[in-house]
Amino acid sequence: SAIDRCEQLLRQTFERRFAQRSRHNPVGAAMDFLKKYDVNRSGKLDQKEFIRCCYDLEFGTDEKTMMSLFSRYDVDRSGYVTIDELGRMLFKQDGDTESKAKSSIATMREVLSLRAGGFASLQAMGRQWRIMDRDRSGVLSKEEFDIALDVFFKYYKIQFSAAQKNALFQFFDRDNTGGVSYDEFVRGVRGDMNDFRVGLVLQAFDILDRDRSGEISLGEIGQTYDLSAHPGVRSGKVSEREALNQFMSQWDKSGDGIVTKEEFIEAYQWVSASIDSDDYFELMMRNAWHITGGQGWSENTANLRVLVTHGDGSTEVVEIK
Repeated sequence: SAIDRCEQLLRQTFERRFAQRSRHNPVGAAMDFLKKYDVNRSGKLDQKEFIRCCYDLEFGTDEKTMMSLFSRYDVDRSGYVTIDELGRMLFKQDGDTESKAKSSIATMREVLSLRAGGFASLQAMGRQWRIMDRDRSGVLSKEEFDIALDVFFKYYKIQFSAAQKNALFQFFDRDNTGGVSYDEFVRGVRGDMNDFRVGLVLQAFDILDRDRSGEISLGEIGQTYDLSAHPGVRSGKVSEREALNQFMSQWDKSGDGIVTKEEFIEAYQWVSASIDSDDYFELMMRNAWHITGGQGWSENTANLRVLVTHGDGSTEVVEIK
């Protein structure tokens, strides 16, 4: 892929530029260079600092691919990558199982993001997982886990080496029980939203949670959404109540007619997984839920704006909230 080629070019550039030092300690040489771009001395680089470093190295690739490469290294989706982690994931030295595992997880995310329905397929993998759990223990053994990786990612034309499978199993089996549960695997591959995204999701929840109970009922959603324009309602295939139930089912996994804050956040964890850019996620949330505000590219564009003329003759554009 373009990201793989970009990573290889970056690694080769480091090796050529610091040939004398990198021969015995390539990770250390890379870290020393990267530290120059850590402006606030935090031990981490954000995306802009990483891209500035890439431009200075002059290894020849476009900014979009550099951003995708940064996302590969930002496994926890925090918006930052520690300098140590960046160096280790770039060179993937023998014996560094954690970096090998994180690189493999990044590859999984990339193919799932690029293919339509990728993360939805991962979400629905529970049934296949149970079939592969031959001893019905609730977790997959090392042998079962290897088979699961082969079966699921064969569709995406990804085949993991024995070393990568070993690294992944060790990464997910953090408590050393000799097994990996479906929830552990899915959460590790999908990742969780960063605090910025969670904040936007909570703003959307508060719009629906009119009585501030911490739960959303069908009635509250009905008050917020005008379902008369729903395609199914307009065609007569479903009633407004049925359309409302369909809408609710996206979040109400327990089927009790109530959506808790936790269920709402969990649903958006899956939406977030396929969106790399915080700016795009912000734009989507603001427009979908008519959340006012945002700056530049992420500014809300769904709310109506009108030109207001004041008594003194001055004018301004006002957003209708």
